[in-house]
Amino acid sequence: MGWLLLAVAHAETGDLLGACSVFWHNPEHRVAEIGYWTRADARGRGVATRTVRLLAEWVLGDLGGERLELQADTRNVASIRVAEKAGFTKEGVIRSARTNARDGRRVDHALFSLLRSELPARR
Repeated sequence: MGWLLLAVAHAETGDLLGACSVFWHNPEHRVAEIGYWTRADARGRGVATRTVRLLAEWVLGDLGGERLELQADTRNVASIRVAEKAGFTKEGVIRSARTNARDGRRVDHALFSLLRSELPARR
């Protein structure tokens, strides 16, 4: 288990809408982290939420993960809404978690998680 990066494309046109990644940062304990982005013109249409839900079900279901973590800049309201809509629970804030790639400043991140036991029952 390592790193997985998937492109998110429009089903009919094949246009790139964004990407989603999973990183197994603690495979021994079956803990992974999910990340995502969408193009500006694809935002607000549920693309990220649907992608995160599908990938979470795969990681926690078929791949046997127990815990999936998601971090979002505390000022990124849209990303936090994706986490909440995808069923993740906010656990707290990690202060000065990462360096912002755009301007080099340190940013706080909200930490979310989704557990295998919290997945909706499969149909």
